[in-house]
Amino acid sequence: MSAAINELYAHLSAQAKLHRAVANAVLADGARLFAYPLERGVLLALGAAPGKYLRAEMLLRRRGADLRRFGAWLPSLFNDGSWYLVRRCADSEAQGLDEAEWLAAEELLR
Repeated sequence: MSAAINELYAHLSAQAKLHRAVANAVLADGARLFAYPLERGVLLALGAAPGKYLRAEMLLRRRGADLRRFGAWLPSLFNDGSWYLVRRCADSEAQGLDEAEWLAAEELLR
C-alpha cells in the first residue's frame, strides 16, 4: 500500500509545487489525497472516503491516546463535513512517508 500511495503523493507534491496550486487525487476506496505547496515542503491531507461517518470525539481520543504515533496527523473538518488528516511534510519527505505513517493515518480514519 505505501509504495503506491507514496508514488501518488510524490507526483501530487511535484505538481502542486510546479503549478503553485493544490493538487489532489481520489484513491481506490474513495478517500482523497491533497498536496498544498509551501515555501518549504508541502501540506499533505488525507481525507476519509465519502459517506464515512467519523465522530470528532472518537478521532481526537484515538489521536490523543498515542501522540507519539499519531501526533503528526492533525484532524481537520472541512466545510462540507468531510474529515481530513493534515500534516506538514518537509522537502526531505518529497518521495513519501514510511509505511508506519500511512498506517497510522488509516487507523485514525477508521
